[in-house]
Amino acid sequence: MSISFSMVIVLVVIALLSGVMLALHWRRQRQIRTAIARNLQQLRLLRELLAGFQRHRGLSQGLLAGDQSLRADQEAVRGQLDRVIAGAAEIDARHAEAWSGVIDHWSRLRQGRVADPVNNLQQHHLIIRNTIFLIEDIAAERDLGQGLTEFGYLPCIWREVVQAAEWAGQARALGVGIAAAQASSPEQRVRLRFLHQKIQQLSDTAFTALGRQPLPSELLDLSSCQRTVQELLSCMEQNLLNAERPGIEAKRYFQQATQAIDALLALVDGALAHVQQNQAKPIKPM
Repeated sequence: MSISFSMVIVLVVIALLSGVMLALHWRRQRQIRTAIARNLQQLRLLRELLAGFQRHRGLSQGLLAGDQSLRADQEAVRGQLDRVIAGAAEIDARHAEAWSGVIDHWSRLRQGRVADPVNNLQQHHLIIRNTIFLIEDIAAERDLGQGLTEFGYLPCIWREVVQAAEWAGQARALGVGIAAAQASSPEQRVRLRFLHQKIQQLSDTAFTALGRQPLPSELLDLSSCQRTVQELLSCMEQNLLNAERPGIEAKRYFQQATQAIDALLALVDGALAHVQQNQAKPIKPM
């Protein structure tokens, strides 16, 4: 009888310990998911800011080169950025100082007081670089894929894909200025050739790496992105690099480059949606 009672005690203790461990597991998993959700929110905002800053850079360069047809588009982008910034200002984040730096820089840049095209590019490059740094920091802060092999492609998204989009953004800004002015200096052509090479190299690296991964095809359309990026590279070759005078209007070139940038950033959107889908799944038992 004493043995039976002892066994009951042991079983009760085991059950209690199992219950405590299960409760701790669920609590820990909820904490992880909350942290990931917070980082996803920030990454979505930063993706919008990155695209907006890049658009604003290209449009402002075209305006400074004399193409006034871009002014309405610039005002629209400025309004979109203001709305995203307003949402970002409400985030209580661990990266508050970096966020504050981006927000403060935009508050100065949006006033449009920079009249020198070179300085305008430099200021936009700086705010975009800091935005990309913040994306990389937040993406690396947590294991967004929670150790699952199906998310092994994420580092390529935050590095190669985002940076390829930025090289394309720089090519858009420089090319729009050239197309608007209907002329280019030797220095501009050298820089544009460099950007062409960087887009080609980095996008090839990204597409090769992503092509080896079992990607969710409904979220990440790799073949369409490759085709759109190649169309931009061909456009640069034909209309800006191999022509004595630009063979394309500023607005048309802006649209062509934007399609490639949007296609690259759509891969970022797909990755974020993939992580969000995993977040929505029930927490697995221990």
